[in-house]
Amino acid sequence: MAVSKINTIPYSGINEITTIPVSGIEQINTIDVPSGFSTDYSLSLNGTNQYVQLGTLTNSVLQPTQSSMNTTGFTISAWVYFPSGAPTDYVFSFGQSGSNNYYGYRMNVNTSRYVVFHVMGLNGSSPGAGGNNRNSIRTSTTIPNNVWKHIAVVVPAGSMGSPMNRANWKIYVNGVSQSSLVASGNQSTNLAYAGTSQIGAQTRASAQNFYNGQINNAAVWSAALSTNSLLAVYNGGTPIDLSANSGNYTNSSNLIAWWRFNEGTGTSYTDSDNGQFTGSGVNTPTWSTNVP
Repeated sequence: MAVSKINTIPYSGINEITTIPVSGIEQINTIDVPSGFSTDYSLSLNGTNQYVQLGTLTNSVLQPTQSSMNTTGFTISAWVYFPSGAPTDYVFSFGQSGSNNYYGYRMNVNTSRYVVFHVMGLNGSSPGAGGNNRNSIRTSTTIPNNVWKHIAVVVPAGSMGSPMNRANWKIYVNGVSQSSLVASGNQSTNLAYAGTSQIGAQTRASAQNFYNGQINNAAVWSAALSTNSLLAVYNGGTPIDLSANSGNYTNSSNLIAWWRFNEGTGTSYTDSDNGQFTGSGVNTPTWSTNVP
């Protein structure tokens, strides 16, 4: 049993009870109050050597085959914040380490502040590190300094065949699909993986392209979220509980990883979806109370 009203006033409309903030009240006369959902912290990365190591994810849902991604669709998203003058770079890098060749899929905000998505792997059966080993899109507008933005990449079902159809891929900023995307690389690239996965950097022969700024509520779904769903996730600039359907957000069952970065202490980052993909901080990332 949980409290929903006090003297006919909905619990959600109460801020204090006799000057005690509601957030500090766990029970009223032994009855639990609703836990609620809050965003109190963000992960802060220095752009020099800090990132989150997710380890080897071979054969996991975070390293889907090109065929399975083509069948189900895929979405990755995160809240991002960049200080003035800060270089920016990789938000996600899945399935790339130990080699300078291109592997895996990645989302980054490059040094020009464009949101970029890469699918990387083999040119036919040949590895490499050139334009023939990647298939990429980016925005034609940039992400500004000193403001939180929710960014997402949506890969619809049917767009990851051979060759891929990147014209159907979408990049969203604050729930709005971006127009005039710029494409490059080889649509016949075959997705392949090699090595570990990271948040806040990419690791080729060594770790590089470190993210500079704050990250919050990074998530992955094994489905292509709709515009209405991503608008609900954006929620006017306030993160929502991705583990529960609410309004136009109806994809909680497709959520496969979700790093809230809300611990506020330590260097272990829980996967709040199922706990399967907890990350570890490298070079002691810090916490910030700057949150969306």
